[in-house]
Amino acid sequence: MAYAKKELLLELIASLDSSEKRFFTRQVNLLGSGETDKFYRLFRHLSGGGSLDDPALTELLDLTGPTQLTNLQRHLYGRILDALRLQHRHRDPSVQVREQIDHANLLYDRGLYLHALKILSRAKELAYTHHLDLHHLLIIDFEKTIESRHITRASAERMTSLTTESRRRQEVMGSTVRQSNLQLVLQRHFIQHGHVGSAAEARRFYQLYHHYFSDPVLPSATYMERILGHQCRFWYHYNQLQLEAAAHHGAQWTAIIEARRELREREINYYIKGMDRRLLIAFFRSASEEHRTVHTTLARFIDAQRSTQQQRNSQLMAGVVLLRAEINQWLLDPPRTCGPAHLLALAERIETAGGVDRHKQLVLYYKLAAVCVLQRSFQPALDYLQPILNEGKPLRHDLIVYARLLQLWCHLQLGHREFVGYGLNNLARYLGRIAYPSSYPGMLLQLLRGLLRGDGRTAWTQLERHLEPLREGVFHIRELRYLDITRFK
Repeated sequence: MAYAKKELLLELIASLDSSEKRFFTRQVNLLGSGETDKFYRLFRHLSGGGSLDDPALTELLDLTGPTQLTNLQRHLYGRILDALRLQHRHRDPSVQVREQIDHANLLYDRGLYLHALKILSRAKELAYTHHLDLHHLLIIDFEKTIESRHITRASAERMTSLTTESRRRQEVMGSTVRQSNLQLVLQRHFIQHGHVGSAAEARRFYQLYHHYFSDPVLPSATYMERILGHQCRFWYHYNQLQLEAAAHHGAQWTAIIEARRELREREINYYIKGMDRRLLIAFFRSASEEHRTVHTTLARFIDAQRSTQQQRNSQLMAGVVLLRAEINQWLLDPPRTCGPAHLLALAERIETAGGVDRHKQLVLYYKLAAVCVLQRSFQPALDYLQPILNEGKPLRHDLIVYARLLQLWCHLQLGHREFVGYGLNNLARYLGRIAYPSSYPGMLLQLLRGLLRGDGRTAWTQLERHLEPLREGVFHIRELRYLDITRFK
């Protein structure tokens, strides 16, 4: 095991729950001498809150050289991973299939190639049942190697079946690789460029990618091909703000997983991500009841799942999605009373959300600030906007623009007129410097200038006149959902 950095070992031990620690202890006692093993004594020291920098470790572990502690760290890391694999292999078919392939390799190396073929036959059946296409292809390749090197007295039908099966798995793998690559390209396009902002941009985007989507997603394809097909089509339509089509493919994506119990258990991350996309589309479409229904369905699904440390990534992902959906529901519904205690509880959940990309956390802070403004709690809103405004290297400029506009609105409502006057000119220069493509922030700056002069009625009338053509199209729907200033009047 090549991992020797102490941070990695400490994080791994901190991730273990009590059952995993007990299982590791049993494995050590079965395979070694327990308390007398130095690596196990190190484990007990670290799991009890001890430090690798503790001077007493030399005496505790009876270290004989400067590199022995590093070797013990590496050995302990590997032994913990071995124990986790043994404990949780029954929950992950891919681990079970890989284990049987390893067993077949061991048997083959001992000359027991017929035994190896029997093991591979069982492994192939499991791989086929759980749609493990890459494992399936590896098994077939191993079977062909054995059949080509040894006399196994296999029939001609067996040889034909192997070649046909191999060709089919190769086609499936080629299809899934192409679609996963395409999905990443479309997602990266959105991260870099955002939604199309005009009819000309929409035409260019269509010309770039339309030829990939000329055929429908075939029902006869494997489940992974179908999921990836709907994922690609979701991003294709989402980038173009074709929300009805995006909603359709998001629903198809999750329906494939909902239809089979083993997929719901094994592909939980795909399901959570698909439901997150459906929630996002419902939010953009201002479909409050649809958003509430999807949110409730996802919450019930998560509650029904077994909670284990081995599924921590799924739990973290679900926690963020449910938190964002809860805040979005406040933004979708007509203004309701959201007490200070509830706002504070939401802020604490955002702050303590683990394993979250920094950009996603900042978006949650922005949404919470918008909820505060709807409740006319302007000072808390400013507090929640501060992490966004302090961000040195933002992933996207639009979040900074929205946050600064919301900040100016809060200061105006609090009577900080001098700050607003300075901030308006500063933000106008910033928009020019980054060449912000939308005219919407400029309209809001004009509104704020009018309100600052005391000419509010004229400023609101001009804004409504300028907003009318924006609302008739789709290219500004995201901006109008994230910062609909008319709701703050």
